[in-house]
Order: sequence, then C-alpha cells, then structure tokens
Amino acid sequence: MEYKNKKVSVIVPNYNYAAYLEERIESVLNQSYQDFELIILDDCSTDNSRILIEQYRSDPHVSHIVYNEVNTGSPFKQWAKGVELAKGEYIWIAESDDTASKSFLSELVPQLDSSPDVVLAFSHSFLIDSEGNKLDEDIHNNSGDDILFHDGQKFAENVMSIRNYIYNASMVVFRRSAFFLVDKSSYEHYRSCGDWAFWTRICLQGKIVEVCKRLNYFRIHQKRVTFEDRDSGNDWKEVSAILSSYIPLFHFRGIRLSLYKGKWTKDLLVSRVVNKQFFIDNYPEVYGATRFEIFLYRVSRIPFRIKCLFKR
Repeated sequence: MEYKNKKVSVIVPNYNYAAYLEERIESVLNQSYQDFELIILDDCSTDNSRILIEQYRSDPHVSHIVYNEVNTGSPFKQWAKGVELAKGEYIWIAESDDTASKSFLSELVPQLDSSPDVVLAFSHSFLIDSEGNKLDEDIHNNSGDDILFHDGQKFAENVMSIRNYIYNASMVVFRRSAFFLVDKSSYEHYRSCGDWAFWTRICLQGKIVEVCKRLNYFRIHQKRVTFEDRDSGNDWKEVSAILSSYIPLFHFRGIRLSLYKGKWTKDLLVSRVVNKQFFIDNYPEVYGATRFEIFLYRVSRIPFRIKCLFKR
C-alpha cells in the first residue's frame, strides 16, 4: 500500500501500556474516516506491549512499527520520531492509553480541510479512569454540538496563558507542517507539561477549531499526570517556567501583566503547594503580584462569573 497519499498520519507512542494498547489501536483502525496510515512506536516497554503490537504488523493501515533499544524518557522525542516518519498532511498523536469515538477523525479532519489557515482542530473529551469508567470532571464546560473558530493568536494569549485548555494530545489533529515551525527548545526538555508549551506555539501559527463534541476518551490513572498533580509542587516548577516564557512571548505589560500576575499569584496561594515562597522568590515575574493586582484580577472575573450564572 502507498502511504504518501494518505491524508492523516496517526502516531501511537507507547511505553508500558499493554493493558490499554489493543483498545487504543482498535479505536484507530475502526475510525469511520479511513484515509490514514498508522505508525506505532514503542519506547522500550518492559511489559508485553511488543506481543500485542506484532499482531497488527500485517494490517494494511500500519506503515511503521519502531521499537527503541533504549528508553528515551521523553514523550516529545517519540512525537518527533513519529512526525519524521509520517507522510500525511495531518497528524493525530493518539496516546496509547486513551481511546476515541469512531467519528473522531471524520469530525476533525473536515475542519482542517475547510481552510489552509486552520493549523489545529481539537475535540472535547470524556475523562475515564483506569477501568474505562467515565469521570465527572472536565475543564471544558461548554461541551455540545458547537464548532467554534478561534483566532490562534488571541486563543493562545487569552486561553492558553490561563490554563492548558488543550490538555491531552489525543484530542488534537494538527498540520504536520506546523510541527517543524515550533522551536524544540520551547517544550522538549519538559517531562510533564511540555505539551502546554507546544500547543500554545502551534496556535500562534493560524486559526484553531474547537469541536465541542466529546469524541476523545482521556484516561486518568496512577501512572499519569492529572490536573491535581500540578498542585503537588514538582510540576509547578515546569508550569512556572512555561508561564514565565509566556510574558515575552505575548508581550505582556501594563494592566495585562498585572492581571496575569494577579491570576497566577492567587492560584499559587490557594494551591496545595507546600513551599510557596520558593516559587515567589524564583519566579517573581509570575507570582510577584501585589494585593491590589490580585484584587484587580478578581474584579476582572466578575462579568465571567455572572455569565456562567445565567447559563445554569
């Protein structure tokens, strides 16, 4: 089979997720949209992942199976390896412990096809536990049938600087060409939060489409970083470095910088992080807000809270 004409390259990077790997690969192969190649990467797993992967070697969609001889310790190095091998115009990094609705690609690919200016499309997600049970939590509070078009620059500045709204690689399909325009030094050295920095910089390249349907299933379990883990302290170091990089990236200054500092200083102070002073001392550009700046941020959020009340 010739893969160079496939529209989408699906990359499944795996490390010791044999328990979920078959479900993940089947969720890709069973997509209603079939114009894709499948690239399976294994980062030197010590479980029986290889046995499961080999079952798919003869599948006509599978273009590459690559086993690392040494663990890289970096998901982003695996991403880069997969993108280098990819022949498709679009990339879907389908994490090996997640799964997806059959209509995931058929819903997202047309959004990228709609305009060359669209560099990224993402869906909303169900959060599931290790057994596949749906969890109640989700940071997207407007899930439904809406399709929202965003200016990427504004989305990055106004949304991604406030939280990692694109919190799971499996929910995204993006242009392969955009990958090579992101400086690796901006994200590759992070262990748990580099995706936040990566997606932000992809957004800066063009338009973004948000498909509000929950088409992705993001698995939360003990082996994986959750939103709450960021309150433990270790991940705050990465978050803090990323937040610091956003200040020059978005040219924050004046009232905008005050609101930014007010938001993140408030979040740090109410978090479960034990040594808050460490972050205040080491990242004063992010957490050095005055009481007035924190107050200013709280006041700025009042219209949003009122809007949310009317939605209920």
